[in-house]
Amino acid sequence: MLSATATSLRAGSRRAVSRVAGASSVAAPRQIRRPNVALCQALSTTTALASPPARDRAREIVAQTVSSIGSNQQYLKLFTSVSSQKFAVIKVGGAILTEYISELCRSLLFLYEVGLYPVIVHGAGPQLNRLLEEAGVEPQFKEGIRVTDAKTLGVARKLFLEENLRLTDRLDELGVATRSLSGVFMADYLDKEKWQYVGKITKVNKEAIEKSIEAGYIPVLTSMAESEDGRLLNVNADVAAGELARALEPLKILYLSEKGGLFDGEGEKISHINLDEEFDHLMSQPWCRYGLRLKIKEIKGLLDTLPRSSSVAIIHPSEMQKELFTDSGAGTLIRRGDKM
Repeated sequence: MLSATATSLRAGSRRAVSRVAGASSVAAPRQIRRPNVALCQALSTTTALASPPARDRAREIVAQTVSSIGSNQQYLKLFTSVSSQKFAVIKVGGAILTEYISELCRSLLFLYEVGLYPVIVHGAGPQLNRLLEEAGVEPQFKEGIRVTDAKTLGVARKLFLEENLRLTDRLDELGVATRSLSGVFMADYLDKEKWQYVGKITKVNKEAIEKSIEAGYIPVLTSMAESEDGRLLNVNADVAAGELARALEPLKILYLSEKGGLFDGEGEKISHINLDEEFDHLMSQPWCRYGLRLKIKEIKGLLDTLPRSSSVAIIHPSEMQKELFTDSGAGTLIRRGDKM
């Protein structure tokens, strides 16, 4: 458990939503600590699976990361105090795979080198839209959900497998042991008449995830699900990540974002949301609408089903380590209450 000092600093140093409409307050940022020598030594250990050049590159990346964020060893102790599959679920959108795969892989290498094994679930929405448009098929959405006919499903299946392989190959090159998993999500049709081959997840098969982590692999999943009769069904990656979190009950759920967080009406990043105290206030703000409003409500619905120790962070992939291992954080941290 974190000390009272570290816990209060973690809660107090981040810019929370103003309690007065239209006003903003920025707490004085905590000075980032110098890297802990023992932690630096622990982080410098690299996997034997990598080739010598890959090991050298891994050492360089980890050393640079430690130097840049000033890691707090108390967070490492917190994350390693629970069973490995309860560390984190990380949702990776298609845009991140396209634009920021190098930053993502550097961050995942860091976690792997300190002995943390997040469960990765990814989509490929932007890539799918592009492929469909190139094929002369206009993507169709109803109520924000992609209508997935047989042709779209076939394109999506091939694309998701390619993106999964591309990510795992990049990680393998750095010496990060990964395992692509399928058959984790079981689903029924959400509404076949309206959305066709779109699934509503009914079960998460945790065994394959747990065995992969026990064997020293980071699980990498697509958001595709299977019906009881073996039919592939398309599932939104945010939805899949939420169901995965409900099954695993991790300490952290990370949604990787190009913007790196949520922003208020003045365009300022919101660093911390305490849902117990600030949810109603947020919902009353004129700037909290459309996608932002829906996202906060969805996160509250997720956290309401998880232990109070769980929290959600919306973060840019390049700042994942700073979010996880420093008092000040980097993105938007959302939780129920202030206790870590």
